[in-house]
Amino acid sequence: MSTYSNQCAIVGVGENQRSRKSGTTPLHMALTAARNALADAGLEAKDLDGIMNYSTGGDSCPSHELATYLGCHPKYVKDVSGGGSSTELLIADAVALIEAGMLETVLIYRSMNGSSGVQVGRGYDPNMLQEMLPGGSFIMPYGSASPSQWFGMFANRHMHETGITKEHLGHVCISFYEHAQRNPNAFLNGKPLDMETYLATPDISMPFNIHDCCVELDEANAIIVTSASNAKNCKSKPVFIAGMAPRTTHSQVHYWTQVDEVAADHAAADLYKSAGVKPEDIQVASIYDCFSWVVLRQLESYGFAKRGEVGDFVAAGNLKLGGSLPSNTAGGMLSEGYTHGMNNVLELVRQLRHDYKGTERQVKDCELGIATGWAGPDIAGAMILRN
Repeated sequence: MSTYSNQCAIVGVGENQRSRKSGTTPLHMALTAARNALADAGLEAKDLDGIMNYSTGGDSCPSHELATYLGCHPKYVKDVSGGGSSTELLIADAVALIEAGMLETVLIYRSMNGSSGVQVGRGYDPNMLQEMLPGGSFIMPYGSASPSQWFGMFANRHMHETGITKEHLGHVCISFYEHAQRNPNAFLNGKPLDMETYLATPDISMPFNIHDCCVELDEANAIIVTSASNAKNCKSKPVFIAGMAPRTTHSQVHYWTQVDEVAADHAAADLYKSAGVKPEDIQVASIYDCFSWVVLRQLESYGFAKRGEVGDFVAAGNLKLGGSLPSNTAGGMLSEGYTHGMNNVLELVRQLRHDYKGTERQVKDCELGIATGWAGPDIAGAMILRN
């Protein structure tokens, strides 16, 4: 077991109100999320000695700028370019810096006008091919210029080989939409989904229709990580970081000759070893869900269903509350909001703290959870959290 296991904890989470058109800047949204996370932890801005942030194409605000407006003077700031799995990566960096004795308390945030500003799902200008995707000039001129098209090709191959059907994708969507109906802060709260409606919705990029795709919004999330000793002084119940596989890689896109493998396949063993647990020990999950198929593929990778059986696993209702693996219980990125996975981690923390105790939203007696990140078939990250 890794020496860092359970030595650091998440003590604060926060967000701003998500919308299609915020009418404000990523800085303003980040300030709201950060202040909410500080209030959640019972900390003040001056308690932060590290601030980290990730963005895609410069769609956020710099950590130094956020620190200035918060009124603090951290001794460490970091801004990285990334998408899915960046939350796990930066949390791992925070843990390493805290364990090294360099920092004590770190704020990590993601802020983006993902609907009214830079919209990842809209696709990319062909002039940005090499900047946005290595090797992009080999696929984008032929019409494959958005994540739904890239991942759709992998999904079609996997579905062909394993027998996964469109209905199985629908069960993922319906499960997460069902969770969103219990979450008043989910963007698609009040918009339930049934299989008839799902199947009648035309595809936008085979095999995905609009319900299979994450809902791109203007939103900011924030997480505070501190040492286990300092966590005792915080207002909130700490959620400990039990294990990590921060950012694992598979062959880079120039060499996608083994399209049946994904990076998550290689992350799982290290993840469980670092926490000293097994897949069957996990009681609640936040599975990266930029697209419905990505959930199915990760359920295989992390040992929750065997290859060829994952469709039946979700069709049996196992992702729902009361199932064997309640997942994305706030609605996930398919129906709550989309900050490249950070909103899923916020929900996992709240579940493990039992913030919803006494309501229909709470996963009963959950103590151990998994959060996964997916930057693509070639990059993945994950962590295991415990109360």
